[in-house]
Amino acid sequence: MIELTIVDKDGKVLFAEKGNSIDCVYNAEYNAGDKIIIHKKDTEFLSLKLDETLAESIIFIPTSTLEFEIPFGDLRRGYDEKAFSGNSHRIKVSEPEDAAYELRNIALNSHDKRGQKRYFPHAYANLVTREDVCFYERNAIDGIRDNEGHGPYPFHSWAGGAREDLEYYIDFGSEVEVEKLVFYLRADFPHDTYWKNIDVEFSDGSRVTAEFEETKDGQEIVLPEKIVTKTMHLTNFKQVSFPLSWAALSQVEVYGRYIKEDLSKMEVRTASNPKDVKNYDTDRLRQEFHISKLFTKDNTRMVYSHIDRIITAGIMPVFQELRLEAGKELAADYFLQRREMGCINIGGKGIITVDGTEYEMNPRDGIYIGMGNKEITFKCVDTENPPKFYISSCPAHTSYPIVKIDITKAKKVPCGSVEDCNKRVINQYIHPEVMKSCQLAMGLTQLEVGSNWNTMPTHTHDRRMEVYLYLDMDENDAVFHMMGEPNETRHIVMHNEEAVISPSWSIHSGVGTKNYSFIWAMCGENQEFDDMDFVETKDIR
Repeated sequence: MIELTIVDKDGKVLFAEKGNSIDCVYNAEYNAGDKIIIHKKDTEFLSLKLDETLAESIIFIPTSTLEFEIPFGDLRRGYDEKAFSGNSHRIKVSEPEDAAYELRNIALNSHDKRGQKRYFPHAYANLVTREDVCFYERNAIDGIRDNEGHGPYPFHSWAGGAREDLEYYIDFGSEVEVEKLVFYLRADFPHDTYWKNIDVEFSDGSRVTAEFEETKDGQEIVLPEKIVTKTMHLTNFKQVSFPLSWAALSQVEVYGRYIKEDLSKMEVRTASNPKDVKNYDTDRLRQEFHISKLFTKDNTRMVYSHIDRIITAGIMPVFQELRLEAGKELAADYFLQRREMGCINIGGKGIITVDGTEYEMNPRDGIYIGMGNKEITFKCVDTENPPKFYISSCPAHTSYPIVKIDITKAKKVPCGSVEDCNKRVINQYIHPEVMKSCQLAMGLTQLEVGSNWNTMPTHTHDRRMEVYLYLDMDENDAVFHMMGEPNETRHIVMHNEEAVISPSWSIHSGVGTKNYSFIWAMCGENQEFDDMDFVETKDIR
């Protein structure tokens, strides 16, 4: 689902449209301060054409929101004079599907803005001539190749002055595979000179030298082998003549592909020793314990932890019905041959079918499915509001009946206080006082407005491990999840619908920028909810 709004400088909504694909006309004049705001769900790419004069671009957007302020005043000199003018504006936004990962000019972004680092590709440099909009970095990736003049559109370019200490970057925002580069040097001869060569550096350490001639045509550099990188850095600009004169880059095209992460394969993580964890940096800590991208359209994402053999999964059917598969990692004929599982739906309405029996799963509905059930499928009811099935599964020794548990049937345990900023309700779904399971326990804790701490004072429980899924968070909110031994703590920053693995030796507690919810799942030696070794806050280090 894509939601598009146009707001004025005070945030007043002037126009709104939504759908899986948007092709609309805004019939009014833009005013200074107007913004186009696009909210998206469950996709990382959008195809944008926010004005008929702009080249349609496939943009990588790792966050859920893109804001584009309408250019006014001097900024208009970098655009067609018809851009964003008049009282009729056609806007197109859609999900590009597989086109995002096809071979194309992955540097193209006609919607890039100077100084923004929230959507990609994004261009930036160490110098811009006179800080003039006609020479901004974005001009060299906007798709306009006209290069036999200089100044305003269509001869705008990136330039840094008559000097050689220039640095120009393109940030793709994610890993890409690059095959070929094409450079269009500004060719307003004899006003311009040109660079005889530029070094091109990639984030993997690769480096090539691009050598140029005096021509208005595109100059192609085919890489000797494909390079995987996140950025491209142009440096060591060497002019053909001396003294130094004016040289500029009208367009740089990078032909390659964004690398599509294969989330369908079950990821296996081994257990971590607390002595080793003391030496982990942030990246290593996240590699071992943090789980992201649990919910992607028409995909099943599974992480199998050797810690008590728990499997954490996210299943999000939209247009396809998805089947729960065992995979070679389980060496089983079917997923629940030697396992049990719990599931809580945190999205829109969906249906789970177990061996031919359908179970309607409304938002926040839970279900327990015991060992021995073979055919389990998941499907969507409303493609504009798809379900998100969050699953926890652990080994089982006997079979218990399937139990559907909506949130009203969960046992509610109020706890905490306003004074301690942790007033919350624990909803116990899979729990001995609600139903029988082998070793799995699962529930949903909801913090009240004004509370942001969970489980503080904190605790460990050596007899079972736990996984948290944080949810009900806005884009700019975060939870600082505390982990590690009580006298050697670490933290992991969590965002919406991300999970974290907590070993039995680790504390597990979090504080958010505002109230939130989290799903907890436990397995191990027992199901005693109060089997905890509490740690006094004064003793935590």
